[in-house]
Amino acid sequence: MLEELQRLQAQIGVLKTRLTHYESENNALSAAKENSAEHHHAQIVQKNGIITQKQEEIDNLSEQLSDAQSQFKQLNTDATSLADRYGRLEKSCTDLKNRFQEILAERNELRVVKEKMQNEQRLAQHEIQGLQQERERLLQKNEHAKAKVETIIQRLSILGTAQDHHAQEIQQLAHPTEVSEDN
Repeated sequence: MLEELQRLQAQIGVLKTRLTHYESENNALSAAKENSAEHHHAQIVQKNGIITQKQEEIDNLSEQLSDAQSQFKQLNTDATSLADRYGRLEKSCTDLKNRFQEILAERNELRVVKEKMQNEQRLAQHEIQGLQQERERLLQKNEHAKAKVETIIQRLSILGTAQDHHAQEIQQLAHPTEVSEDN
């Protein structure tokens, strides 16, 4: 029983705390409501001032409208004269457009000629490169042939002296008396 009483006292304490919290929240909401009402009243006064100001602006705009209408009539007159000038300019523009198209056609023809010449130039450069490579190959071949001929000449000269020496020895053996006479 004592436990139940303690539990009830604890719950009562919690309820008192909640009640205090809700009362403070209620007071804050009441204050906010009053502030809101004052704020709305101030906004209404401000909006009424704005409405008065807007009415004055409407009056000024009405005056400006009548001025603008007179300017509009003047502008219509000016527009008519500008339309005449525009017609003349449009004719000139058409003439310029035709001339421009002629120039574009000439440019396209020149581009075709240019591309053709560039292709011919590229082919000629390739041909020149091929001829230069062929020339270098032939020069190398010529140098190689010269080197072979020189080698053959050297071998023949060596071979010639060796054969001459052998021929002399053979002659000495065949004719020993002639050799002793020569000495």
